[in-house]
Amino acid sequence: MSHKKQQSEDIFTALIHSYNTLTRSETKVADYILRHKQEIHLQSISELAQRCSVSEATISRFCHSVGCASFNEFKLAVVQAISASENMDMGTDLYSSILPDDSIEQKCRKLCNVSTDALHQTLSELDVDIIDKVVDMLSRAGSVYCFGQGNSSIVAEDAWGRFSCVSPKFHYIANANLQATTAELLGKNDVVLYFSFSGAVRELTEMGKILQNREAKLILVTRFPNSPGAQYADLLLICGANEAPQQQGSIAAKIGQLFIVDVLFHEYCARNRVASIFQEFADKDN
Repeated sequence: MSHKKQQSEDIFTALIHSYNTLTRSETKVADYILRHKQEIHLQSISELAQRCSVSEATISRFCHSVGCASFNEFKLAVVQAISASENMDMGTDLYSSILPDDSIEQKCRKLCNVSTDALHQTLSELDVDIIDKVVDMLSRAGSVYCFGQGNSSIVAEDAWGRFSCVSPKFHYIANANLQATTAELLGKNDVVLYFSFSGAVRELTEMGKILQNREAKLILVTRFPNSPGAQYADLLLICGANEAPQQQGSIAAKIGQLFIVDVLFHEYCARNRVASIFQEFADKDN
């Protein structure tokens, strides 16, 4: 499950991977497309340009940026991606938005499908060699701090909750200022496990600079491998959910990250069985 090249990705995954390399105008196009996937193949280049408030030339540049030679080739790739997802789930649309007029059953099915899709995307992005290195780094670390901001802080706290049950070296700090202060005290044997769906939050970039100076390690769980924060990561894990950075509040976005936490936790316990059992009995005695 190594990281795929753009040619083997569906167009939405390619768009996500290219997101942080797009110009500001191209980002407007990307955001619109991620919100209106089902409508794109019905629109002309001029219609799409008008809806995104950009020029037709911007649409053409955007298509090239995500690996398509023309707008028509991009529309074909959209149709193929949606069709493949529909076939995977017996014709159910994985990409449609929740509509006000949907029945409760329709809402439940759509939300379930979106979450399931996020899991499949995360699984396809996981690189077993990177997982091996991450767990090895966590096992050798003197201290591990689970950090995140906004919605991702919920995942960071969950990761700490899981790992702290088997080892006292895992810690969680919610406040960004205290996170930065703690980072200033870390050494080369310490690790920060940072969760950021966008990879573009200011706190992450500042954290990365501090950790580099301290020679501490940074493991980043994000959706965007080309994000500003990714350049500071020693190891990078990519989660699923085809959403733009500002759409990260959905449950699906968290599910991809939580799945990675689950994978890391089980592998960590398998490699540190004696320590895990000891900690479990210590917790019971207390």
